[in-house]
Amino acid sequence: MTEDHAGAPVKLGRDSMSQLRDIEIRFKAIAGEDEKIDKDELQAGLGLHDAEYAARIFSLIDRDSSGSITLWEFIDFAQVLLTGSPDQKLRIVFDLHDLNGDGTVDRAELTHILDRSLNEHHLDISSEKLAALSEAMFQKVDVDSSNSITFGEFKTCIDAHPALKDQMVASSATWLQLPERIDRDRRRNHGRVLHNLVEGWIRLWENDRPWLILMLVYAVANVWMFRSGVLAEIHLGSDIFTQIAQGAAACLKLNGAIILISMLRHSLTFLRRTWFGPFLPLDHAIAFHKIVGHVAFLCAVVHVGGYIGAYESIIDPDFFTRDVVYGELFKSRVGWTGLTLISLFLLMWIFSLRFVRNKGLFDLFYITHQLYWLWFAFFLLHVPGFWMWVVGPGVLYLIERGVRLFHGLKTTNLIQADALPSNVTRLKMKRPGWFHYQPGEYVFLKHPMISRFEWHPFTATSNPEETETLELHVRGVGNWTHRLHDLAQQSVPERPAEWTRVYLDGPYGSPASDIFDSKIPVLIGAGIGVTPFASILRSILHQRQRAGAAPSQMERIYFIWMNRDQKAFEWFVDLMAELEDDPATRDVIDIQVYLTGLRAELTSASLTVAMEVYHEETGRDLLTGLRSPTLLSRPNWQTVFKSIRDAHPTGSVDVFYCGPEGLSRVLAREAGRFDFGYKKENF
Repeated sequence: MTEDHAGAPVKLGRDSMSQLRDIEIRFKAIAGEDEKIDKDELQAGLGLHDAEYAARIFSLIDRDSSGSITLWEFIDFAQVLLTGSPDQKLRIVFDLHDLNGDGTVDRAELTHILDRSLNEHHLDISSEKLAALSEAMFQKVDVDSSNSITFGEFKTCIDAHPALKDQMVASSATWLQLPERIDRDRRRNHGRVLHNLVEGWIRLWENDRPWLILMLVYAVANVWMFRSGVLAEIHLGSDIFTQIAQGAAACLKLNGAIILISMLRHSLTFLRRTWFGPFLPLDHAIAFHKIVGHVAFLCAVVHVGGYIGAYESIIDPDFFTRDVVYGELFKSRVGWTGLTLISLFLLMWIFSLRFVRNKGLFDLFYITHQLYWLWFAFFLLHVPGFWMWVVGPGVLYLIERGVRLFHGLKTTNLIQADALPSNVTRLKMKRPGWFHYQPGEYVFLKHPMISRFEWHPFTATSNPEETETLELHVRGVGNWTHRLHDLAQQSVPERPAEWTRVYLDGPYGSPASDIFDSKIPVLIGAGIGVTPFASILRSILHQRQRAGAAPSQMERIYFIWMNRDQKAFEWFVDLMAELEDDPATRDVIDIQVYLTGLRAELTSASLTVAMEVYHEETGRDLLTGLRSPTLLSRPNWQTVFKSIRDAHPTGSVDVFYCGPEGLSRVLAREAGRFDFGYKKENF
């Protein structure tokens, strides 16, 4: 039992008590040995960016104005955030703005705290926009025109935005919670594991039936090959180790052949454009390539392990010593080629793992992956009969490599290279006469000044109807892309003479290419994942301006773009503005913009309301200037998808996503709940 600010007793529930214990732990971690928190410690401990904002929050917690926060002051403040009424929590927000403590907020105080809130969340607007934001908010709240805002007026304004109020009240204490507590709560919410797993498989079958059938056939083929290899050795009377080794060898032949099929990009793009393309799991070609690679490596390890077991079983100190056995083995063609094969495979496998690319070491992945030429050569020496397995896929692959080599002899010229916010580079180049692509498709680019050998895939962001130029947007994630960004930051006279010479290969199909076959597509881009949709939207705009009708069978298009950084919207804000303003598209495209880098708690509460008021008054968003408001939160996908389903109760809706893998799992699950199709961009 404890008391609220008004002195009324408040009974804490078990969960709230647990949270308060976490708050005590958090306090001790911030305070250190002296068990008191000063302004700098509070700012650092709560991860606040703006010093003035942190000082203002400090003054609210430091109730006795002693210049330091004690444990009980910290817990008393946290108690209101955890168990207080909505009005008590709103009172804290109001007091945050009341700088002089007179019980009201004037224009200067409101402007100051909004400015600090913008700075706290790394948002940058002009002084004129800040003044307009503050004035719009002040005029909306100051209903009695007294030139000051009372708590009652402030509460009335917040009550007029129930969704924002609920979000603010529900999340008011998250910034004081322990990170591990938040993770624990999330894990608790991920309960019903078996139910979710079964539900997930059902949705996967509904959405990706061709992919599941392929994986089933692939698994059966591997079991059959392993069985065949084992039975052949049993017939010869071999020991169990040799049986296992040869079973794995049979699987390795199969996987060594089909791993090439998944990389026949030109052939797969051709199939995608045919009538039976939708019935093939072409969207999973890269995923299939990775699975085959892992299975092949496992087979190689089992094969080597099996023979090690076989050789160890025949070692006898009186007759066949270990030195003799392995010495004779590695002198033989089978022995030294096998040792070379497993060494090459180990090197390729390690540097193809996700953590290598996540650390920006794409160069290592690319260079080591080129060892596959040697691997196939030594495999043919190791098992001469392997040629019968690889001849078909190998010939197709060599033809495709020949096409790529032919294109690699033709240069095209970079017209423009611009360094954009968030480490993105925009490239505009002359479009070669042979290069014909569809919206959403991607290309491979080589810039010999950066690397003579490396090719990297990027989605075209220009539309195919633009016949003179081709545009790409490249995000810096590794050495190659960072060097490209560094080049774009140089002034044109400072760039090396050969900076304009580049090579193209492609185009290649992607899931985004199927958007025009959807009646109600939902395009979701996270960060630079917007690139395939930029090309598609530009193509839609061009077609509607020219023909005055929606392309293909589209009834409605939903475009959702999320960014952590405000300036990232500058990449395509002009395109979105044109889509909103052009009569040919504004009634068929619904644009939703989310700025996800903000924390939904006290420091963003009034700013969120102010931005909504500004949008109501001006019809334009404060940050982007678009008609569509920028929502300062992460999307609630259940709410988003429900609104789309309510608008199209019987319509065929398909979700297309490009962005991080983690969000893809969430979207696939939520899309399945509303019977939406789901496709993720992969290349």
